[in-house]
Amino acid sequence: MNPRQAAFYRQAKSDWTIFCHFRRYRSRWWARAKSAWCSAVGIRDALFPVCHELHYLQMSTEKLSKAYYQMTPVRGGHAAFRRFITDLPTNPNSIRPLGFLTAADLTRWQGSVEIIVDAIEDLAPSIADRKNLPNPEYPWPRANPTTAPADHSFTAEIYAHLATQARCGEPPFLTVLGKMVDTMQFAAWHL
Repeated sequence: MNPRQAAFYRQAKSDWTIFCHFRRYRSRWWARAKSAWCSAVGIRDALFPVCHELHYLQMSTEKLSKAYYQMTPVRGGHAAFRRFITDLPTNPNSIRPLGFLTAADLTRWQGSVEIIVDAIEDLAPSIADRKNLPNPEYPWPRANPTTAPADHSFTAEIYAHLATQARCGEPPFLTVLGKMVDTMQFAAWHL
């Protein structure tokens, strides 16, 4: 890992940590426990809009993708995740750390997450603006902003896809993404 890759990896790992922090607030168990604790100690239960969670997911995947390559893979930068996922099976050193036995297993998983990868890339403000889609960072539409990300559920954009993929029989997207974050620092991973 060269110094540029290491910097992107450290930031990707940090963004992933924040994503996981926000994500746990969405679990039923955590929500009940947190609500009970807040009630017991007499403080208001803070709820975080999902836009924050998705912003860090998009940022983590973008930086993880940039950390994978010795040079920045896409000019302009936000659209790197799709290429990264597409290139993974060509690197035999990435297969086992992600929990797959063969490149064919990884390729099959790729097919199950294609719509999620596209949806995550579409969250980047520059891509979302171009496609007239919501993004988790800035109010939209760009020409006349009237909708705040904090007011949008992002269910159709991400959450429905994550739920569908998790039930398809392939390893859940977020599980494999977590393994990417945990194992990418190893030298054998990199191109």
